Amino acid sequence: MENFEHILFNAVYLGYTFAMAAYLLFAFKKSESLGRAAFSVLVGTSVLHLADLVLRAYVGLGLHQLRWYVPWSNWFESFSLFAFVIGVTFIVVQLIYRLHILGAFVSTLLWVVVSFSMTYPLFSQWGDLNGPGEIWAAMMASRGIPQLMPALQSYWMAIHVPVMFISYAAFAVAFALGLVYLIQERQIKSHKPGEISSALPALEPLDTMIYRLIGWGFPILTLGVILGARWAYDAWGRYWGWDAKETWALITWFTYAIYLHMRLVMSWRGRKTVILSLIGFGVILFTYIGVNYLSDLHGFLSGKGS
Repeated sequence: MENFEHILFNAVYLGYTFAMAAYLLFAFKKSESLGRAAFSVLVGTSVLHLADLVLRAYVGLGLHQLRWYVPWSNWFESFSLFAFVIGVTFIVVQLIYRLHILGAFVSTLLWVVVSFSMTYPLFSQWGDLNGPGEIWAAMMASRGIPQLMPALQSYWMAIHVPVMFISYAAFAVAFALGLVYLIQERQIKSHKPGEISSALPALEPLDTMIYRLIGWGFPILTLGVILGARWAYDAWGRYWGWDAKETWALITWFTYAIYLHMRLVMSWRGRKTVILSLIGFGVILFTYIGVNYLSDLHGFLSGKGS
């Protein structure tokens, strides 16, 4: 069963690769049928990815008898969940706006995330790995079912983490659309717009889409921070301890709060708010990845608690 789960995830990875390739081809060919095909592949792969997460949960809970296991308990699994939620978020955006060209940017970001889920061991072990065999073994070992440190063996793992990733996915798609905005803005200002400019949305609709994504993600992020504080109370007997992870989660919250304040109260629009959204996603990446190497309490994602 565990081997089948690995095969299923490999199929998911290929599906996301094909979706990205189809969207990139659409960006050059401008074929509506190609855009629809790319979207169909993305939807099908997301369904397959959901099946993989369910199967992995069965393996952990049923076969390994891990009471509080959920399939987002280590680096590999958390990146897998992040990719899945990004895909679902973009599917919703695409159903609303029907702009296939955005898929070229979002699917590339999604593919980078899911690729990192499989290759992250190489960044820390590269000097110790000799040849393709050891590289492959390290990648497969990282995909094993993890055992959490005792303080993190809680039902809160099943609640807090998905809520945070739903907000992160909204901000990730907003980040990708922010890049689209900057590209389109540069094309317009050059007075010699390239072929891609005609396929990209106008600046104002892009700005609105980014705002709506952040407006959707912010209250969910707020809920996630509150749930994290409640989990901290169960695990360590305090709601807040200014641990590095907690501190940077708060910085993330303030960054997007500033975005919403500047847009709603100060009437900022366009490039200034787009830059803020890009900075916000950079803060998220540091909160998600970098801080784990500074935090002893949240070390389960860096492998310290595995």
